Amino acid sequence: MPTPDLQLRRLVHELNTPLGVGVMAASMLPTQIDAVVGALDEQSRENIAALLEEWRETCGLLQSSLQLCVQVLGQTRPATGKAADTLPLIDLQSTLQSAVSISLARRPDVRVRCQMHFAHPVQLHGDLGAWHQVVGNLVTNSLMHGFAGRSHGTIRITAAVLPSRRVLVHYYDDGVGFSLQAYQRLFEEGFSTRAGQGGNGLGMGIVRDLVHHKMGGRLEVHRPAKGVHISIEAGY
Repeated sequence: MPTPDLQLRRLVHELNTPLGVGVMAASMLPTQIDAVVGALDEQSRENIAALLEEWRETCGLLQSSLQLCVQVLGQTRPATGKAADTLPLIDLQSTLQSAVSISLARRPDVRVRCQMHFAHPVQLHGDLGAWHQVVGNLVTNSLMHGFAGRSHGTIRITAAVLPSRRVLVHYYDDGVGFSLQAYQRLFEEGFSTRAGQGGNGLGMGIVRDLVHHKMGGRLEVHRPAKGVHISIEAGY
C-alpha cells in the first residue's frame, strides 16, 4: 500500500495538469469576449452592456479561484521531518478580498457591501488556503444565517499587526447575530440554525480548527448588540 507521502505526491501531480488547462482556458476568455464585442455594432453593445460586464466579472472570479487552487496546491507538500516549512509571503488584504469576492459570488441575490480597513499593508508568511477557508466560511455564514430573508447586508473586516509577529483580524456583519442557544452551541458538530435548509453545522467548527491548529492562533466570538463580531489572532 502506498505511503501517505507517496499518495500526496501522486494527488498533487494528477491535479496539476487539469488545473493548468483550466488556468490557460480561463485566461483566454477575456480576449474572446473582447473579440465578440468587437464584432458587434454600437447599438448591440449597448443592449448587452450589463451582460458583458457580468461576463467579465465572472471571468475574473474564475481566474482568481483557479489561481488560488494553484497556489494552495503549490503549498501542499509531504511532511519533511522539519519542525515547520517556510510558508510563502502573502498580502493579507488582497487574500481576504479574494476570499470575500469568491464567497459573495455564490449568492448574487444578496447585495453585500464589504468594507475593509487595514491601518497598514500587512505582508505575512501564512497559509493562503487556510485564510481563504476561514474568511470564506465566515462570509458564507453571514449570507446563509445573518442575512437570511434579506436582500442586502454589510460586512466589515479590519486587521492590525501586533507585537511578537502576530496579526489580529476582526470580522463584523450587520445581520441578525447569534441567539443565546446558537452562541452556546456554535462549535457543536452538526448544529445549525438552518438545519434542513442548506446548513450542515460544520462551518464554524472548520474555522476554529483551522485557526487553532493550522494557523497557530485563537478565535473569539463576541456578542455585540447587533450582528456578529469575530476576532482572529494568528501568528506569522
